Amino acid sequence: MFTRILPFILLLSLFTGSANASGNDDPTAEKNKRNKTTKAVRTQAPPVLDGHLEPEVWAQVVPATNFVRYDPHNGKPSSQETEVYMLYDNDAIYIGAILHDTAPDSVLTQLGQRDSGENNSDMFGVYLDTYNDKQNAFAFLVSAAGVQTDIKHSQGREDWNWDAVWKSSVRTHERGWTVEMRIPYGAIRFPKADVQTWGINYMRIIRRTREKSFWSHVDNSVDGLINQEGRAIGIDGIESPVRLQFMPYVSGYINHYSGRDEGNKQKDFTKSINGGMDVKYGINDAFTLDVTLIPDFGQTQSDNQVLNLSPFEVKYSENRQFFTEGTELFNKAGLFYSRRIGARPVGYSAVDDQLVDQEMIIRNPSLTQLLNAAKVSGRTRRGLGIGLFNAFTGNSYATVQDSVTGATREILTDPLSNYNVFVLDQTLPRNSYITFTNTNVTRTSGFYDANVTGLRMRFADKRNLFALTTGGNLSQLYGKEVDGDPLTNDGATLGHQYFVNLSKISGNLQYGFDHNVESDTYDINDLGFIGNNNEMNTSARVSYNFYQPVWKFLSWRNNFSIHHSRLYQPGAFTSLSFNAGTNVRFRNFTSAYMNASVRPGEQYDYFEARTFPQVFVRPAAYSSNVGISTDYRRRVALDASTGFWRSGQYDQNSWWLNFSPRFRVNDKLSIINGNNFEKEVRNIGFARKYTDEASQRHILFGDRTITTVSTTISSAYIFNERSGLTLNMRHYWSRAAYQDFFELTKQGLLQQLTQEQQPYTSNIADINYNTFTMDLVYSWRFAPGSELRVVWKNFIEDRGSQIQNRYFENVSSTFAVPQNNNFSVKLLYFIDYISLKNVLAA
Repeated sequence: MFTRILPFILLLSLFTGSANASGNDDPTAEKNKRNKTTKAVRTQAPPVLDGHLEPEVWAQVVPATNFVRYDPHNGKPSSQETEVYMLYDNDAIYIGAILHDTAPDSVLTQLGQRDSGENNSDMFGVYLDTYNDKQNAFAFLVSAAGVQTDIKHSQGREDWNWDAVWKSSVRTHERGWTVEMRIPYGAIRFPKADVQTWGINYMRIIRRTREKSFWSHVDNSVDGLINQEGRAIGIDGIESPVRLQFMPYVSGYINHYSGRDEGNKQKDFTKSINGGMDVKYGINDAFTLDVTLIPDFGQTQSDNQVLNLSPFEVKYSENRQFFTEGTELFNKAGLFYSRRIGARPVGYSAVDDQLVDQEMIIRNPSLTQLLNAAKVSGRTRRGLGIGLFNAFTGNSYATVQDSVTGATREILTDPLSNYNVFVLDQTLPRNSYITFTNTNVTRTSGFYDANVTGLRMRFADKRNLFALTTGGNLSQLYGKEVDGDPLTNDGATLGHQYFVNLSKISGNLQYGFDHNVESDTYDINDLGFIGNNNEMNTSARVSYNFYQPVWKFLSWRNNFSIHHSRLYQPGAFTSLSFNAGTNVRFRNFTSAYMNASVRPGEQYDYFEARTFPQVFVRPAAYSSNVGISTDYRRRVALDASTGFWRSGQYDQNSWWLNFSPRFRVNDKLSIINGNNFEKEVRNIGFARKYTDEASQRHILFGDRTITTVSTTISSAYIFNERSGLTLNMRHYWSRAAYQDFFELTKQGLLQQLTQEQQPYTSNIADINYNTFTMDLVYSWRFAPGSELRVVWKNFIEDRGSQIQNRYFENVSSTFAVPQNNNFSVKLLYFIDYISLKNVLAA
């Protein structure tokens, strides 16, 4: 249906394209909403942060007013009056805001964790672009319940893991509510200059009406947020302080594993006490050194592990704070996947090949030990961002034992290794940039090394309507063997990748063209992540979006795209597909979407057989899915979706259902229950390969039914804005039951097995895979930057060949297998050099 109305939408855009993108025909009025200026005033007496704006302190400032709506009804004046005041002294910036409300009893105040963002609560925030480059900013937000959130914005990306130490206070009253903030200069960076001009914007959310507004108008049909800011003047005579902060910690762990073998000398219960420290040092006004000494990541949130039958690696999220906070420069080019540091040893799977007669493995650590890590990052006054990351991991050994004599020996699985990332990022006018990135892994003891160098550029036009993004990477592996063959090029193998993207990025009508090439030897997986290489992908897309209310919708987005793929080597065609979708938000704030995809011809898959260049020919297929999300302001809300996929030649089909109700019991307690079900009938994929007596290679594929059920519970009970209890629990069950087997022919088709081939399927087992994780966390931020965390983690993993057909029987058998329980307490204390110096001087 969408393809029928697409020509009408494109024709309509010809008549609307000349109109102002925001729907306002008065360009003078539009200009007045932007380019606003507010003036900060130096104060002799810092305000007392109690949520009460003392007139004798704040009255000296002319407030910023006249907020403009961002959503809904973009461009209209805010429904409520807001006044924002800005003060400063030699130590900090002070923000005071009076958020008037004609219905003060209706101000919503749901509690949440720190950095939880937009809960069911009113909110106020300030965005500080201290270098006034319209690309990078520090955001400080506080809810009407007093919950803080801080975000670092960098060239269109948001880093929610960035944490700063600052103070705030809120108070509700008969006129609405007020906010006071103290943002110390040590929490931000700004240029060394006698007179400062900062980019600035203020944001307000009125939750009961879902209204979001900004002081400087942000047009939602224009690409970017920070580039639509106003400016703050009047700041002079300030200097960046000595930024030296210490975060020492002490932690204790008790671990119990119930699955020790009788001959295993390791104890069921183990315990440990750890101590270490993170250090932040401001090298100058722009650059900061972050160091973690003897890191402890034992309380990191558990991974959502899955059954992976594909030929590609699963990418898991990084949850270790040191690697998630302040790494926006390092992640920009997509070459830095920090999970590689402290990950599985490179020789973990090769231990079996080094065993001699009568030897067995008794210990093979699955993770390497991180010794220390450091990063330096910052941006000069001229917009040059510089980042340097370095980390060391220690030797990792597997222990093997002679089963007759009992003698043991160690096999080195990962040597002392250095991981390094270097970035230069130059901001350019009109929201453009150029970025150089180099990553390097150097290993000792004769293990191979890896190096990747990349360049990425973005250029936007003066009107911010069109953008060209392009770049490329060169990968180099030194001393690594591929399929047992020594590498050429003096022990090095080279790979490359390049891409180009040309897009119209603003306005109702948007479109773009993408082309990406990855050579067959391109490999960044020592410090980056790539699922597979040897690809040439080309795509084109067009979308038409209604940003203002139309008919029964508050907003409406429509898109259509075409994707074409080939191999880089030998340049063979692989697939062609068409995709279309629509997404609407109704006037009652319920959202719904529908997507459809068609692959009209065959897909030539060169990866599933695990033997390049053997191909598997997948027949034509089509799919569709729909979803809905109701209004989160209600005490009970729902996210739900369903869809199907079908391919006729082998009678393959799958369907899925996701059902996630949300319960807001009160302002302190909330529960989210996620339920996902998927069934794949006649899922055909690689099973095994073997060589027969005539030395002929054979590849077997299996016809299997895969059923996956996943259930999650995410709950939080927040005592106050500083402490709370959270629970994240997940049970994942996936089973793969084989019905039939085929041989993959050289032409990529499936052929029934002969009688002689049947025995080769005897060791292909069904899979019944379960994993259960639970993270129960109590956190108390007892002082700015200081925290006490008490964590209980439970982990169960079970992979067997006996298919369970009943859900509760499967759950019962899962909890009967060995499990790991970990209880820990961690105390982290924030020490600021300036504050400590002042205390000692007093």
